[in-house]
Amino acid sequence: MPPPLRLQHIHLPSPSPTNLPPYSLASKLQSLLRRHHLNFKDSPSTNPPPPPFLISFTPLPIYTLGRRQSSPLSPQELTRLSRPLSYQNQTLPVTTSHSPRGGLTTYHGPGQVVLWPVLDIHSKRHKTFTVRCYSRLLENTTIATLEKMFRIRAFTTEDPGVWTRVGDGKEERKIAALGVHLRRHVSGLGTAINVDMPGTDEVLSERENPWRRIVACGIEGKTVTCVREVVAHITAGEAPGLRGTEEVADFWGRELSERIGVDGVDKISGGRVAELLEEAVVRSEEGWEGGEEGYVEEVRRGLGGWVEEALDRGV
Repeated sequence: MPPPLRLQHIHLPSPSPTNLPPYSLASKLQSLLRRHHLNFKDSPSTNPPPPPFLISFTPLPIYTLGRRQSSPLSPQELTRLSRPLSYQNQTLPVTTSHSPRGGLTTYHGPGQVVLWPVLDIHSKRHKTFTVRCYSRLLENTTIATLEKMFRIRAFTTEDPGVWTRVGDGKEERKIAALGVHLRRHVSGLGTAINVDMPGTDEVLSERENPWRRIVACGIEGKTVTCVREVVAHITAGEAPGLRGTEEVADFWGRELSERIGVDGVDKISGGRVAELLEEAVVRSEEGWEGGEEGYVEEVRRGLGGWVEEALDRGV
């Protein structure tokens, strides 16, 4: 009898507030895991069936450009987006990259948790999904996580992503972005929840607030919020005991495992994460890129020391 099928959750740790995984490195890991699923679809008799995966991480600051970004950025726009970002009294580099998702430009970085499931939505080993139902799965998993963890009432609208209301309840603000890319029914990308980062109107300085540099996802007249801001309004004060991004990722993973009908979650951590990242880079066409090798070495070197410190910080 085969063992129960479980979601494999790979969380890329944050050794320090300024040593975060590069987005490009997470993207290479995603490509590696998707390749496992595609290889099985090509030769099911010679390849073992891979489990569903979840990659979670908080990346270094990056602006990603979706497929609707038909014209290249002007030199002035590129310079504006690429200016360093001030975060927790530290200066962080900012990069830009094209993404296979739909939409226009969005931002990922500190204070946010990015969640990328990698699974075959037509696999008979768990619940199957149409493309629309899979998008709804990501939305509902995010809505349930916000409600159960933070008592935030979130919802969907005609615009992509997950939304909530702040203050008097009249204005809808985006609290989580959504972007999906499917290749032969194997999923890529996913959702990104704003946990503790400036809302569009909270901080006006572009150096400190990355949302001030763009119209998020090209939706004019809409603004962005985060869990901290919404919870502070709910409690009429500072958000008490705000959970860190890894804890949010763990909860989201458990919600996802229940909704796709698998037998729980296995958390992959420690040296195995470093091994997977190294394999992903070696098998990629690009090889090692800026900051990736240093991050992987830091993960290897710091397994004994900074894990407890990171847990104390809630990252």
